[in-house]
Amino acid sequence: MGLLRGGLLALAVSGAVACGAPAVDQGAVPPSTSGAGCAVRYEVADALAPVGPSSAYAEIHVAPLDPAEQERRRRQRLPLSPRDHGSAVEAAGRVRPALERLCAAGDFGATATAEAFTAAGYPANDVYVQPFPDSAGVGYSLHLGERACVTGHVRPGELLVAVDGARRDGTCAEASG
Repeated sequence: MGLLRGGLLALAVSGAVACGAPAVDQGAVPPSTSGAGCAVRYEVADALAPVGPSSAYAEIHVAPLDPAEQERRRRQRLPLSPRDHGSAVEAAGRVRPALERLCAAGDFGATATAEAFTAAGYPANDVYVQPFPDSAGVGYSLHLGERACVTGHVRPGELLVAVDGARRDGTCAEASG
């Protein structure tokens, strides 16, 4: 927990972050550089014990699961190792100023959002940006390390930057709009 310090506040999750309640470290939240017209939410999931081959985790299923339970389990987020947590917090801090500038300027395009990540040094293959079908704005995700994600959205008046683990299916992106 070396990266997280200060009072942690459990938040209800919305939009780009699913399953579990991320903790927000108020001391680690960088100051906002955006104008007053863009509210910024910064959510950081807590790092858990290292996860790997030594983990003693198993699921035993006696009967086939119903489709709703299969979908719920598929969307669950995996815990972050301290290494992946640190990488994701660093990435969120590097890309956040560019995303704030996009939000403040009213630029909600997929290309500009993807370029914010590539300009910060992240490979285009690790970035997924999807326009919202029913509204202005885009959802984005950056996959880092074994199971770390920086996800969120840029939409009129709102920027979400969230750090969390990948879903059990190995993806970061969430369908939302």
